[in-house]
Amino acid sequence: MRLSPTPWFVATIAFVVLGFSRGIHSSFGVFNVALLDTFGWSRGATAGIFSIVLSVDAVLSPLVGHLLDRYGTKKISIAGCITLVAGLLLSSQVSALWQLYISFGIILAVGFTFSGMVPHIFLISEWFSSNRASAIGFVYAGTGLGIMLLAPLSEWLISSYGWARAFEIYAAIVFIGLLPVVWLFYQHGPHGEHLRHRAEKKDDHNQWTARLALQSLQFWLLFIARIAAASGTTVIVTHQVAHVVDVGFSKLLSASIFGLAGVTSSFGRVIFGFIADRLSKQIAYTLNILNVIFFGIGFGSRAVIFSALTADIFSGKGFCSILGYSTVAAGVGGALGSWLGGVFYDWTGSYLVSFALSALVLSMSDICIWLAAVPSVANYDKRLWASQQK
Repeated sequence: MRLSPTPWFVATIAFVVLGFSRGIHSSFGVFNVALLDTFGWSRGATAGIFSIVLSVDAVLSPLVGHLLDRYGTKKISIAGCITLVAGLLLSSQVSALWQLYISFGIILAVGFTFSGMVPHIFLISEWFSSNRASAIGFVYAGTGLGIMLLAPLSEWLISSYGWARAFEIYAAIVFIGLLPVVWLFYQHGPHGEHLRHRAEKKDDHNQWTARLALQSLQFWLLFIARIAAASGTTVIVTHQVAHVVDVGFSKLLSASIFGLAGVTSSFGRVIFGFIADRLSKQIAYTLNILNVIFFGIGFGSRAVIFSALTADIFSGKGFCSILGYSTVAAGVGGALGSWLGGVFYDWTGSYLVSFALSALVLSMSDICIWLAAVPSVANYDKRLWASQQK
């Protein structure tokens, strides 16, 4: 018998699945410290692994967008969960840096992408037509909860059983806990693309396609803003725990502080999603950037606003592919931020330069968001529809 979940029930399941997946993803900083202690690699080398993760996400996101159009969220997310299990198990067996680059940097990265942001935004867009930013914010809040729980849990598991066993435990949780609920509850919603195709058949000329979006000013302004936001954020995500340990605090306390940033970010995602729906996405984004000194509040909620903006501007038959292309920016920016944060530390012996540049590029992203909202920019982009009718 086919299950018929409600929109907010689906959002709750997505909250859990995305939260655990992204919790592992963002807890790399905790594993990074353990790997440094075990193998004595340089910080630039291990930070490069996370850069590879983000680069793979950037490369695969457009492909995932096209696959979602064809196969739907359920099949893609199932593939993501299975790949996560494989990547976690292989990561538990590494003994050389190149092995970790393959198992964590590539295989786990594929799992993160196939179970990550793009599929879940697509899922929420199928189930919600109003209050979309609030729903996306709620689902993204799972990431903060995942960080809050998994950062200290990872440190406890590593201290008690070793980093290899910690990877194995997480693999078991994904296989036993996440995979079944994805299998049961991820399905097309009432506002799915497969239904909209029929309703919009007579108005195909006034629809965004990936080809047209890649020619639009709004797309590229959002793309640049996202690169800047991701690079500024990932510097802190990757290096925060190591920095706090350098200052003199214990590893467990450092992981717990990172976890606290995760839980405050959960509230931030919900709050900024609500603000985006009630006021405007641009106002919500500016308020988010102004909260950069309170990293946990703003952490991750920028992605909520970017996703809602993309859905508002480019909704229609080409949305999923466009979303996939736009997500490339997050991978590119994140890879640069993670890697350069380690490089600047190796050069200077401090994270001062890295964190200062983080604040600068986040401010630059805010400027691009407002430029994308200028009416003349939107009107210019709509002229691209005329070229589609020729």
